[in-house]
Amino acid sequence: MIEQSKLRVCIFGWHTSAQCLRSWCSKIWAVVGCSSVAVFSCTALALDRPPIEQSQVAPPVNSAAPNIPAAPPKLTPCLAEGGGFLKARLTGSIKAELNWSNQDTECSGATRPSGGVRVRFSHAIGKEGHRLVLLFGIPGLKEGVDSRDLPVNLTLIREGAGEFYGTRGDDKCMIDRLHQEALAGIPLRNRRYRVIASGFCTQPARAVVGEGSILVTRFDFAGRVDYSEEDSTDERVVSVSASESAEE
Repeated sequence: MIEQSKLRVCIFGWHTSAQCLRSWCSKIWAVVGCSSVAVFSCTALALDRPPIEQSQVAPPVNSAAPNIPAAPPKLTPCLAEGGGFLKARLTGSIKAELNWSNQDTECSGATRPSGGVRVRFSHAIGKEGHRLVLLFGIPGLKEGVDSRDLPVNLTLIREGAGEFYGTRGDDKCMIDRLHQEALAGIPLRNRRYRVIASGFCTQPARAVVGEGSILVTRFDFAGRVDYSEEDSTDERVVSVSASESAEE
């Protein structure tokens, strides 16, 4: 403590004390004050130096844009109320066990110009980004009426590959039972129904161009039909039925 007090006297009286005192303080300062001198000197140098310009420490620029894959388009579920699906077993040119859920399946349904309704289901298939479409043309279906043993015209389309298959008539597939449930509870004002059906085919849907065929041995679905809308799809393209095209 005595040496530190003497050191303070030495520092503050450096310029006014005698030469001998300066010499004595220098010796003490060399022993106990080296670290303090170093700190003091560095601080003084730092205060005397001008501030570094902002432009001199600019962050590195990454010229390459991040390769972020685009998000896949979000699909509208088959039924907003839930409960839509399609299950089917396909053999032939397309071999698949379809089990499409409500969330990732597009579906629609409307009346046909020639009578009855058409119900449509669409879903991604394979690694090529194609979509498989199944169209069920039901000529004898009436609004809100449960039915059995209804003939069906079936069309399959592989979008992106240009493949069309059709039964070319409604005598090769059959709906053995069909049930309709009014959506929103107001069928006369809304005219939208959930349609649940199951059936089978006895003959395959054949390729429109070229060779190949697809047999749907069994199918079950729950989709929707809006009886206030008319299906505007070109019959010559999707029905692949000479008899239906002739009627319209």
